[in-house]
Amino acid sequence: MRLKDTPLPAKFFLNLFAYLTPTAKNTPFDMTGANAYFFFWAGQFMYIGKTIDTSAHDHHAIQLALSFDHPFFIKTPEGAFKKVMAVIIDSDQAHECRTNDNHFLLLNIDPMTTIGRALKKGYLTRQAVAELPPESTARFLQTIEKNLDISPFDSDLVHDLARRYVYSLCALEEDAGIDEKIRKVIQLLEEKKDNMLKVEELAAEVSLSPGHLTHLFKKQVGIPIRKYILWTRILLALFKVFETKDLREAALYAGFSDVPHFNRTFRKMFGLYPSSILKDSPNVQAFWK
Repeated sequence: MRLKDTPLPAKFFLNLFAYLTPTAKNTPFDMTGANAYFFFWAGQFMYIGKTIDTSAHDHHAIQLALSFDHPFFIKTPEGAFKKVMAVIIDSDQAHECRTNDNHFLLLNIDPMTTIGRALKKGYLTRQAVAELPPESTARFLQTIEKNLDISPFDSDLVHDLARRYVYSLCALEEDAGIDEKIRKVIQLLEEKKDNMLKVEELAAEVSLSPGHLTHLFKKQVGIPIRKYILWTRILLALFKVFETKDLREAALYAGFSDVPHFNRTFRKMFGLYPSSILKDSPNVQAFWK
């Protein structure tokens, strides 16, 4: 699903990431402008824009923090500040940043995904914070910057560039040959997003056992199917909250039993309650895929 030009409250994401700067409304992004962008897809979300200094904090997602401008300082678990341009931070690891008012690309990845586990293995087995390859990272950021300035803006292209960069970091090859039954499952989840099917129901639709579907989906899509369904439901509810400003309607629309169920799930994923997004704050641009 792609939802273009949808305003999201920056204050919500300020809490979510702990160090995002609210930005000007409806301003085309450039490296001197003020607009910010969010990109969402199953198991990952990405922010592009300015940031501010942080106090010590952590988050469940693995995070890639890449500066477009100048080096920044990150405080490692050992207690020392280190000067860097691009780092990967392990999940649930406390860290602190001095951002020097830079523009950043922050990519957050669910550690349960195939790419999340590969990044942990490649960079984070013996350290909580690791620097990323400077040359390939600089090329990636230059390409992103160039495409952010193109009109009309193509969010799908930005998503694809980010995906290829992350795969290159851990030498993973993308599997283009997704089984037709898995394609049908993804299609069913999209078509029935207002009445989300259970794994057992999806398995019956494609003539697979629930166990076989779970194994095949994780292998080919890169995220456990139950986690994929949860991400889909949360993002669907998030969109509905922005559309209606009604938490109960959003929760029920996305298949949660009630508002407390939605609140608990949302807080576990993002570290705050969904009511935070209803507060007045500046707008940013958001894109779903």
